[in-house]
Amino acid sequence: MIKFFLKLIGLLAFLMVVMVLFRFWRDATSDKYDVSIESSKIPRFTSVPLDFIHKYTGEKSLPLAPSALIDIDNDNIDEVFFGGGLTQEDAIYAYRNNEFVLISDEVGLPKKGSNTASLGVVSGDMDNNGFTDLIIGREDGLRIYYNDGEKFTEKLVETPMNVKSSPAGITLGDIDKDGDLDIFLATYLKKELMEGQNIFERYDYGATSELLLNNGDNTFKSITKAAGLDYIHNTFQGVLVDIDNDSWLDLVVVHDTGEARTYKNNGDLTFTMKENPLTGKFAYPMGLAVGDYNNDGLVDFMFSNVGTTAPNFMASGDIKDKSLFNDKWILFKNEGNFKFTDAAEDAKIAGYEFSWGCTFADMNNDGLQDLLVAENYVDFPFSKIFKLPGRLLIQKEDHTFVPTESESGVENPFYGITALVSDFNTDGHLDIIWTNIDGPSNAFINKGNSNNFVQVDLADAAEAMGAKVTVVTSEGTFTDWLVTGEGLVSDQTALLHFGLGKTQHIDKITVAYSNGDKDEIISPKINSVVDVIKERNLQMANDTVVTTLKAKK
Repeated sequence: MIKFFLKLIGLLAFLMVVMVLFRFWRDATSDKYDVSIESSKIPRFTSVPLDFIHKYTGEKSLPLAPSALIDIDNDNIDEVFFGGGLTQEDAIYAYRNNEFVLISDEVGLPKKGSNTASLGVVSGDMDNNGFTDLIIGREDGLRIYYNDGEKFTEKLVETPMNVKSSPAGITLGDIDKDGDLDIFLATYLKKELMEGQNIFERYDYGATSELLLNNGDNTFKSITKAAGLDYIHNTFQGVLVDIDNDSWLDLVVVHDTGEARTYKNNGDLTFTMKENPLTGKFAYPMGLAVGDYNNDGLVDFMFSNVGTTAPNFMASGDIKDKSLFNDKWILFKNEGNFKFTDAAEDAKIAGYEFSWGCTFADMNNDGLQDLLVAENYVDFPFSKIFKLPGRLLIQKEDHTFVPTESESGVENPFYGITALVSDFNTDGHLDIIWTNIDGPSNAFINKGNSNNFVQVDLADAAEAMGAKVTVVTSEGTFTDWLVTGEGLVSDQTALLHFGLGKTQHIDKITVAYSNGDKDEIISPKINSVVDVIKERNLQMANDTVVTTLKAKK
């Protein structure tokens, strides 16, 4: 009888825990906001085959699964790189005949072996040969896969890291305007050294990220301390982008169990941390989206967070002053001159659930950037029972967001790391791949609508990284930046996409490069890919013809 009652008590306790957690899950996914939206605004998608299944070795590796979009052969159609787990090779896929097919052998993707997991990746033209390379972070350091347009060759990078750190997210940019790409390498404590997942106020606990200055030959030296970026904290990722429009690439850093930091590039290889809405507070900012969601010409940032999925008393961990803890999604609205306000509540995205990588992209070509957010945590037991859908949040004209993943047909009930967005079938509408850890990745092709668009092709060279691109029309101005590392430990397309709604004509496209140079393309063709270098050369040739004719007269 006693055993029976003990079992009954245990069962009741278990059911109470499940009910409490389920309440938080329901609270996290229930509609807190007005989610009404015109049906015509909702993009629709079709699932297409993609057979990559990530293998996760949880006892040895960090819960990360990197992926990247890379245009290997310069045909303006992205291929897709997936980083393999500890016992799994990396893979590259191409979209052909309405499906994604494995082409790793075709492009000579080097074998990584089964003694290290891939944890982060970006793409960029490291050797200035006109083809985009891959930079991959693994537990044993960094590698550059050089691309000659047909095959990859591997080079190990001597990476200064302390013995506690594993590479995580990577971002590229020319921080000193010397014509080569530098690296900010975010790092996380090695899996075997982790003591918990809600440790906030132990300031000796964590890894040390590195700012790596290119010596001019793709060897690197650490200038972390000299640059003012030396700290101890687990960091998922960072992004180099010009925040204050002075042409110098600034830095945004995402600390897990900590802050999101914004650093100003002083132009002398030093950075100064600037106060923002998360300074001195605590959160779980993990994913990072970069864009101009309100079309004011200033770069904004969205940070994922633990949300209301986990009970606050659990998520806040060792924080002494609980009022400093923020569990909500965060939206840094740029007010100019390094001033930000958290507009997440105004945008109606603050009150959602646990999230990972996030990405700004215009999925319905209406001229407003939408938001894709990956969800579910592979190391959270409750995620194994109740799966969150992964969010596709469509932006309305009042700059609020509405979830449409169910109506759009892109729900992702797996352990999402990030969404990749690119126009794989070249119809002018962005498609989606959900990169998942410990499971299959999911691909969806956009069915499209009648809205117009333009895509801007920049070379992946040093001066283009961080470039600000502005599309000017009589009905509105649209801005985006070519950055690396958006999402989570992954990399988005280098082909910048602008939805234009019913706009019929583009007045001009301007490009402000990170080295201070500028391009201006007058009256480019709508619903096309604008190759900036070709357009520049064509305009220069036309100017030469005009000048010659004038001279003859």
